[in-house]
Amino acid sequence: MRTTPQIFLLILIVGFSLPLFAAAAPYHTVVAPVGADNPRNSEAAIIPIKDGTLLLGWTEFYAGNGADHGPARISGKISKDGGKTWGDKFTLVENDGGCNVMEVNFLRLKDNRIALFYCQKNSESADCRVMIRSSGDEGATWSPAKQISPDNKYTGLTNGRAIRLKSGRILLEAWEGGDSYCYLSDDDGETWRESQRVKPGDGCWEPACIEINCGAGVSPAQGSAGVPPAEGQSCVMMLMRTQLGGQYKSISTDGGATWTTPAATPLEGTAAPVSISRVPTTGDLLAIWNHNPGASTRNPLTAAVSKDEGATWVQFRNIEDKEGDAWAYPAVTWVGDQALLTYFNYTGGLSLQLKILPAQWFYETK
Repeated sequence: MRTTPQIFLLILIVGFSLPLFAAAAPYHTVVAPVGADNPRNSEAAIIPIKDGTLLLGWTEFYAGNGADHGPARISGKISKDGGKTWGDKFTLVENDGGCNVMEVNFLRLKDNRIALFYCQKNSESADCRVMIRSSGDEGATWSPAKQISPDNKYTGLTNGRAIRLKSGRILLEAWEGGDSYCYLSDDDGETWRESQRVKPGDGCWEPACIEINCGAGVSPAQGSAGVPPAEGQSCVMMLMRTQLGGQYKSISTDGGATWTTPAATPLEGTAAPVSISRVPTTGDLLAIWNHNPGASTRNPLTAAVSKDEGATWVQFRNIEDKEGDAWAYPAVTWVGDQALLTYFNYTGGLSLQLKILPAQWFYETK
């Protein structure tokens, strides 16, 4: 059969155009592998910086066996290609704690400085402090540390948190004992105050917050502190790690100051933290956690999507699922329609993983 010039031209156009419209393939790398003198790389966060590159921060344990209170600093790397490759390691925060510094969180301030929140652990159970530093040169140097939490308490953070509401208020998720709550700032991090605390059952830890539409899944009767949400006002949903079979949630209708009584969610699984973010291409919520009801290990690592602001969850899909391994402390940074997901695994040493997943991946069936 002869091919007419018009058909040949169409074949050429289609052939060259298809890759341009194909969805990006998932990408995976071990961004910080362990070594002989580096037993653990864990709890990470990523922030885009002004020149279009990415800044990664994580907890680098540089001695001991990698236990939670072993010697650790917060280290960093830069990527100039969207997370595919990373430059040399450097120090963001040197260890100035009695045990370590860890649990990095980044947030862009209104004056374009980058805020870095973290924990300074001074003992295993009695003294852990929430600290903040800032950088006016995109992470090259950092200001002296300022303490947010009170002395003589063990106050924890989790990596990849800290959000700014549409009102401008900053919420920094924290926990103490079995209480979950937020530190609130209405002056861009200069001063802070505590929100109401919540505690389902025997306690909760490592909360994650996201701003949601009050009209979806939050009736006026459900307003925190008995106050219904104002018309058009956004609400905040807090998800909490529990030992009650999965993530529990609480809702605030006043910008994170007060919270409803926590309730169970369909995000069932072992006691481990969740990552919550919003898919930029659809506006849906994305949760990543260990979906393993009744299990004691953090396997598998699962994603689910909510199309109704956290009322229900669909599109359950495992990101990692391998017998004999486990994964923990996920955090997501969206760059365009790509989810840059960090977490660490347990087999072969606690190494920091990075997986880049296009938004479309979370909606595909296996």
